[in-house]
Amino acid sequence: MIDRRVCSNAGVTLVELLVATTLSLATMATVLSFQRAQFFALRDQMKQLQMQDATRAVVDLFAREMRRAGRDPACTKIFTPIVLGSASEVQFREDLNSNGTLDSATEELRYRMIDGVRLERVAGESVEVLISGVDLTGSRFRYFDGSGTELVPGPTLSDAQRATVRRVRLELATTGHDAGSTRSAPLAARAATDVELRNRFFLHSESCS
Repeated sequence: MIDRRVCSNAGVTLVELLVATTLSLATMATVLSFQRAQFFALRDQMKQLQMQDATRAVVDLFAREMRRAGRDPACTKIFTPIVLGSASEVQFREDLNSNGTLDSATEELRYRMIDGVRLERVAGESVEVLISGVDLTGSRFRYFDGSGTELVPGPTLSDAQRATVRRVRLELATTGHDAGSTRSAPLAARAATDVELRNRFFLHSESCS
């Protein structure tokens, strides 16, 4: 008697194996492509957030330090709050330790944009790079008097203009290019702050004792 299991035609042909393998590979390729796209999208989002946070942090730092410009608790009146003002640079002074003298290493600060790609903070001989490797096109310092009229540097503020500055505005725009990004547009972030020079207001409105 012949065993039916030996003579049975049931089974999988080579063609069926090839089709199944092809479908499996196609499915895996689709899944991997989707995961890759998701990975790059998440990476781009992370870099966008990092750029936005860095831009905001620089603006906040500038606001805190600029707000103290002209601080003169000893009422010595030996220095001017703003030493230099232009669209790309501002230098100011503040007597932080109230000793009546200025320490250039800590009490004379300068923020400057270099070649439209780097923003530096200078204190005495110390230079700190706050932002670099990005396009700063659209970034600038702006100055206003007590009535809100903008004082336009030409190219720097004159002595008369610096004497009337009551508000300084920093507009910071950063644009970066990532070679591995899947975005059609470059990474970009913007932040701005208006800083009222409170110490200058009090010096003009209050007499020193």
